[in-house]
Amino acid sequence: WTMPAAAAAVKKPLLTPMEELLGTKLLEKAKGPKKDTKTLLKDKDLVALYFSASWCKPCQTFSPLLMEFYDHIEGMNVDVVFVSSDRTTPEFDEYYGHMPWLAIPSDAGAAKIKNNLSQRLKIQGIPSLIVVDAKTGEFVSDKARYEVTGTFIDEKQAQGIVTKWKGLER
Repeated sequence: WTMPAAAAAVKKPLLTPMEELLGTKLLEKAKGPKKDTKTLLKDKDLVALYFSASWCKPCQTFSPLLMEFYDHIEGMNVDVVFVSSDRTTPEFDEYYGHMPWLAIPSDAGAAKIKNNLSQRLKIQGIPSLIVVDAKTGEFVSDKARYEVTGTFIDEKQAQGIVTKWKGLER
């Protein structure tokens, strides 16, 4: 017996590496509609995963630095995805509402995605900024937080850091 062609065509669609890592939907803004991960990240070379939470004082200090860095690297095909450790949706919405990048939604299924990411990337604490290849999902760097905070970042320095990440062996 062989499967009829119509039944075979109903196979589950293949997920991109970023969909496998981050889920199939992301947010572009707090309380906004969820959009397809594949579409949002299709033209990106790198994705920086920002593990943070509103209640974390070091995160509150790092977030503005990351926002400045993010502004400096516009057009370099890099995006940031917020991976929240906030305990409630209102906490998430309030904190994420100040961020200019994407986020994993704070709804059902998000905890599993975040836990899988934390385990896979060996997250020990927050804030953490981990860079992955947007096409393959491969790990690129776990030193991004320190590179972003290491010196006063101007546009040239920020773009130099991204160029370095793009050149790192996978």
